[in-house]
Amino acid sequence: STVQNFIERSVEPSEYEDLPTESHKVHIAAGCCAGIAEHCLMYPVDLVKTRIMAVAGPGSNQSLGILQSMRNVVQGEGFRALFRGIPVVFTMAGPAHGAYFASYELAKQRTGRSFGKDNPVGHMISGAVASLVHDAVMTPVDAVKQRMQKFQSSYKSSSQCSMSMLKNEGIRSFYRSYTSQILMNIPQQCIHFMSYEYIKLTLNPEDTYRPGIHMLSGGIAGGIAALSTTPMDVCKTLLNTQPTIPGQSNTAITGLRNSIATIYRVAGLRGFWKGSTARVMTIAPSTAICWLVYESFKIRNILKYLVVFLGVVNIAFCCIIILVVTSLICLIFKLLEKCSFAKKK
Repeated sequence: STVQNFIERSVEPSEYEDLPTESHKVHIAAGCCAGIAEHCLMYPVDLVKTRIMAVAGPGSNQSLGILQSMRNVVQGEGFRALFRGIPVVFTMAGPAHGAYFASYELAKQRTGRSFGKDNPVGHMISGAVASLVHDAVMTPVDAVKQRMQKFQSSYKSSSQCSMSMLKNEGIRSFYRSYTSQILMNIPQQCIHFMSYEYIKLTLNPEDTYRPGIHMLSGGIAGGIAALSTTPMDVCKTLLNTQPTIPGQSNTAITGLRNSIATIYRVAGLRGFWKGSTARVMTIAPSTAICWLVYESFKIRNILKYLVVFLGVVNIAFCCIIILVVTSLICLIFKLLEKCSFAKKK
């Protein structure tokens, strides 16, 4: 396109390659922007994917296409329903992806010394390390987000959902799907990073700044990785959403083994691939956007905005920590008041 050609002509190769891209601050800032852009732009499709992957319950739109499902959500619940749960994702996607890309780049530097530069094994190991760091932050976020995304969710806000989970189910409810998340994301990110680096270097051997190639490589790599790990995403969605299972009064499903058994009992083998199209349609564009934004931060002209952005991110992150700590203290006081009131009775 005209815009792409203009960008490619205006950016000299040296401006892209000679930057201090080993700086963790650059990686964190670039990752923050990439994560926020990726999650927020594709959030409505992610909501549809969550409902399609739900094992049971109304409103899952399992037999409809993505666009028709989105249209039904807007008609039945309003336009705002497409973005239910987005505040918690917007808040935490930045720090999670900042740590994600920073850990990937650091691991890639270390593995490059052992396996050689641009070695697929090094990329796979680096992707696994990045996944472990990312999931430690995003697993609780996904638990809250997917409960908010459920059809006719009883929660009015992400904060109410978080407090309710903490009060009624304990801290473990936020990490109920952590095992399936790890088993899904480690192979997914290994495939993702290895495919991205391979496709990028195949299409762009000079490794210069080429926005179109970064987007194409990211989209293809993300799509391949997403399709291959769909079954584990179905298990993760079940553990996070806890839908009503016909014939069961207690719906607390815990553990990967129980989730696999439940999916097989309710939907058979096909149940593990429900939502695969929606998953690919969510992740492929997301990774394309993510890599485009991330690689763009290697342009010298953009670096001058990093200091301001890092300051905003640091302030926002500190505010989040203060709010979380304050909320926990208030919750503890409320529980203590209830206990003392009960003893008086």
